[in-house]
Amino acid sequence: MPTHPAVIEFVNDAGTPIRVLRSAKRQKTISAVWKESTMVVSVPAALTQEAERILVLDMVKKLERKVARGVLPDLDAVLMDRARAMDKALFGGIASPASVRWVGNQNRRWGSASLRSRRIRLSDRLRSMPQYVQDYVLAHELAHLVEPRDGHGSRFKAALSRYPRVHDANIFLSGVSHGYASRLSVPPGGVPDPLGLPLGDDEDFDDVDQETDELF
Repeated sequence: MPTHPAVIEFVNDAGTPIRVLRSAKRQKTISAVWKESTMVVSVPAALTQEAERILVLDMVKKLERKVARGVLPDLDAVLMDRARAMDKALFGGIASPASVRWVGNQNRRWGSASLRSRRIRLSDRLRSMPQYVQDYVLAHELAHLVEPRDGHGSRFKAALSRYPRVHDANIFLSGVSHGYASRLSVPPGGVPDPLGLPLGDDEDFDDVDQETDELF
């Protein structure tokens, strides 16, 4: 029987995050579903790696065709549902975001929150990362809406601490950021930001959206 890991995660050429779950209880069938923003494919653990690769790729193509036909739910709508559920569970619904969606133009921050319009935007770079990391960034932005006058102060940190994996997610994102820093040149006087990309002086990373007051 194969001894490869029970769970693997990767991003395919189309940029879709994929999680493969290998189950010893599953004998013959293979299934795939969208879970949050990730395509989760469940396969029998006894498959050879080559058979698994072929079956997973075939299943992914089938789901991608459904996405193209509009059969599967919109990923932004799924993300908004996650935000509402998290807001209710962690903050009693106080954050009340007006909209939450994935964006591809946030290259210097993992997420942003507008205090005026109550819009939250998450970088689509997060889609290839583990679910708990995505949820941490979402919790971070919701906490800004809960404590809009505190910046990253003590009240904000107390609100964010309600998310149970703050420490784990910070370690993960720090590793990712240092990976970026090792490949990119840091501007003169700049330092690698553990929660984003290498940053220089403050004026270099003001958000172009004037409605965005707090950035992660």
